[in-house]
Amino acid sequence: MISRIRLAGIVAVTLLTSSTAFAESASSLSGKSEIRFTADKNYAESTSWSAKQNRFFVGSVTHGTIGTVSADGTYEPFITDETLVSTVGILVDDARNTLWAANSDPGAGDRTTTATQGKLAGVAKYDATTGKRLAYFDLGALSEGSHFANDIALDKHGNGYVTDSFAPIIYKIDTSGKATIFAQNPLFKDSDGFNLNGIAYHEGGYLLVGKYNSGDLFKVSISDPADVQKVTLPEPIKGADGFNMFSGKQLFVAVNFGVDKTIELVSTDDWKTAKIAREVKSSASMPTAPTRVGDDIWVLNSRLDTLFDPKADKVSDARLQKF
Repeated sequence: MISRIRLAGIVAVTLLTSSTAFAESASSLSGKSEIRFTADKNYAESTSWSAKQNRFFVGSVTHGTIGTVSADGTYEPFITDETLVSTVGILVDDARNTLWAANSDPGAGDRTTTATQGKLAGVAKYDATTGKRLAYFDLGALSEGSHFANDIALDKHGNGYVTDSFAPIIYKIDTSGKATIFAQNPLFKDSDGFNLNGIAYHEGGYLLVGKYNSGDLFKVSISDPADVQKVTLPEPIKGADGFNMFSGKQLFVAVNFGVDKTIELVSTDDWKTAKIAREVKSSASMPTAPTRVGDDIWVLNSRLDTLFDPKADKVSDARLQKF
């Protein structure tokens, strides 16, 4: 029988080892304010930091792949999956050693087709260490019309929530692997183009969801998805892209739409209202995704504006910028 004293000692050592590993992981970026990386016309739209692996995961709008970026800016391919057309939202879950990727088709990928362009909404789930695919979810099959799976959030239980930018829908993928339409509301879509985009889970039992074209921010109850409240903001945040919930009171938002900055939203009333506490101008164009690294936020500047501008030279470089 393990004594309480011995068990307490084991727990203490485990916690100390875990904390030390996390600190060392975050310290690999100490003193850095920017990481530049190059991948052949890759156009990563999203990034997610793994403290466990000490590297960023990034997707690719053009190639539909997933790669990694180290603290010194080295890009390495990680996953090539023929099912993926354009990898959009990327989210690594260190606790469960899984990697989630939203699969869509904006018409700029190597594998784009008329059958999938503007109609594809899927999510792939992988082993974050080996890259082995664990599951694939065809979310677009749950409803008719146009689709674009964009961003992903996980709750404390490991359930996934996915925004669809072309349909007024938030999907749920539960821990048993069942995919359903979680929330559907007219507020989520009032025009063509990109509507719902960034999404974040709040431990208070709700989601915060952004609407790209109007700049609205919604609070969606997890226990009652029909309960959708608009968060009062000092001004609409048009072009709000990826989200990162840093704490219960801080939400970091990448904003593009020609503005190219990242803002820190703060709420002191359980997200009935929010104010802009800080904003930082991007060092390169088209910031799309913030991710947490220790006590810091790093933002991917995707350069996607050059991909969709027919007159622009196509580029292979991107930047990760410390907020």
